[in-house]
Amino acid sequence: MKKPYWKTFLAVILMAVAGICYSCGGGGISENISEVQAESLGETVLTESETESQAPVYHYVHVCGEVKQPGVYRVLEGSRVFQAVELAGGFTDEAASEYLNLAELTEDGLKIDVPSVEDVQSGLLPQPGEEASGKVNINRAGAQELMTLTGIGEARAADIIKYREENGGFQSVEDIMKVPGIKEGAFEKIKDQISV
Repeated sequence: MKKPYWKTFLAVILMAVAGICYSCGGGGISENISEVQAESLGETVLTESETESQAPVYHYVHVCGEVKQPGVYRVLEGSRVFQAVELAGGFTDEAASEYLNLAELTEDGLKIDVPSVEDVQSGLLPQPGEEASGKVNINRAGAQELMTLTGIGEARAADIIKYREENGGFQSVEDIMKVPGIKEGAFEKIKDQISV
């Protein structure tokens, strides 16, 4: 018994339509699956604006004093002082490298002034962290700096230096009253100007 022609014709049409659908849209399904798989694997594609926002940030720092190549240098945000010094060629032989906090983070516009050993020993430089307070460290200050204190002249400055050399320094600001000639009245005038 022969099959009706319309059934054969219908089967050919259905196969042709299925072939067209596969060639046009079949790839779309696999593309969608691959995008989902990429997301599940943590793969992300950055847009142009996202890429721009992740560009490195730089700071400009001025490195001067006892370094081999003083100048203004560009450093990455998050850099440390020692890295900026390295860019400037490193310390000279006269540098007092221990004066600086080499682990300090840089910031834009920072000036890193490396003093010499002679400058530090003179006692004229503020100790690290004292510059902002403006206080004179009575354990480290030289005679000239001590003489900037209210009522302290050359002789009294010499007495302060002599006392700390003989007694291993001051333990507190009040200890300065142990220096001959500095009593409570004199201490009251300078107590806010000094530190240990």
